[in-house]
Amino acid sequence: MSDESCNNAAHLPIAGDHAMPLPEPPAPARTANRITQAWPHLLLACGCVFSITLLATSYMQSSLGLAAISALRHQATRIDRLDQLQIQLVDAETGVRGYLLSGEPLYLEPYESATARLPETLRLLRAELSPLPEEQSRLLRLVSLVDRKREVMGLAVAAKTMGQQIEGELEGKLLMDDIRALTTELRASLISYGDHNIDQSLENFRHTRLAGILLASGSLVLLILLFAVLQRQHELRDRIADLMAGENKRLDREVRARTSELSSLASYLTNAREAEQARLARELHDELGSLLTAAKLDAGWIARKLPAEVRAPLDERIARLQRTLSEGIALKRRIIDGLRPPLLKDLGLVAALKALVEDYEMGGEFVIHADLPDENSPALPADRSLALYRIAQESLTNIRKYASAKTVRLSLKLEPDTACLEVRDDGSGFANDKLPTVSRHGLAGMKHRVQSFAGRFDLETAPGKGTLIRARIPLGGDSPEID
Repeated sequence: MSDESCNNAAHLPIAGDHAMPLPEPPAPARTANRITQAWPHLLLACGCVFSITLLATSYMQSSLGLAAISALRHQATRIDRLDQLQIQLVDAETGVRGYLLSGEPLYLEPYESATARLPETLRLLRAELSPLPEEQSRLLRLVSLVDRKREVMGLAVAAKTMGQQIEGELEGKLLMDDIRALTTELRASLISYGDHNIDQSLENFRHTRLAGILLASGSLVLLILLFAVLQRQHELRDRIADLMAGENKRLDREVRARTSELSSLASYLTNAREAEQARLARELHDELGSLLTAAKLDAGWIARKLPAEVRAPLDERIARLQRTLSEGIALKRRIIDGLRPPLLKDLGLVAALKALVEDYEMGGEFVIHADLPDENSPALPADRSLALYRIAQESLTNIRKYASAKTVRLSLKLEPDTACLEVRDDGSGFANDKLPTVSRHGLAGMKHRVQSFAGRFDLETAPGKGTLIRARIPLGGDSPEID
């Protein structure tokens, strides 16, 4: 109740009193009373107007800032695309020159890798420059030059491969010079366009800042005038806080329930994928394996039964057929090992990890030092063995793809109630907090496998300091086994 209302209430007659009613105040007093009662509403209305205007100004300033940041980001992305294109062309040209000078096919790897990425880079560059119609002519010319450069490099590689005379070296150099000059022009134009956007954004910032200062000053005055009114809102705020606390608890319960559902779904999808891979492995082993083995036996039988004079001209083709069938059987075995390694089920986790280490060491990209228990150690539950094997497999695959490591240490320690797997490399490492989400799926899958058994997953890495992956899985507890 306001002070004025209290004063008015003090002059009202009390029920049961026989006093004469007070006379109504004169007209000027009634007018002043109405003005006094309307004053808080007037302040509130002004405050709303100031607040809405300030919000609109803030939104405009934020929009301008976001637009400026977006323009800078697009400018950086466009320049980065141009740099990527130029680097890929330089890599391809370097690989071609190395191949032309030495004749070693090894030098073609950067050429093939770069030319394979060029179409995607050009597509992204077109998408980035599509909002700039004034740059389309340069872009079309650049695409034409890149296509011609790829064609000249391809002709040179083909001529060297077939032992023919290599032509077009001067044209390739001229094309590369034109590409460099055109990318320089594009980069300069993009920088100029970005500078213009920055200047315009700064000018808009100055205007919105002045408007914000004026509106903020007016809002401050209104806040001082409305301080008394705000003091009376504590009770309402307390009630709102109680409602918010209850709502937060409800939302927390709902988030926990949804998280549990998603975790169960992820476990189901993981188990379903493993079951499907096991089924495919069995079908490949039973059906395709028997077909290839029968075909190889039939080919050998035919070779033995043919007369010598008939077999002589066919010896080479029969031998090639038998080699092809043997390679098909070996390929079938590799596919089955990748889907569901039979050693894991027949001989246990230790033997499967040894075979996995041998397979990766055959590539010669890095040396693996394995510290594994004796194969006569007690067998682990099938589901735990599969989870640890998949974690080791995913870790070695990531090291091969990204780490550029020379040495890898893989160890498995079996404790009475826990199995601990560690994979450490001396590669490039990475900043874990800056890793893109798309690149974290493998790590998330390993972490989920460990957490599904109430285990602990640790990742220690830093740029230039290698990576350590540690998975500790309890051996107790029940969980469904994947056949």
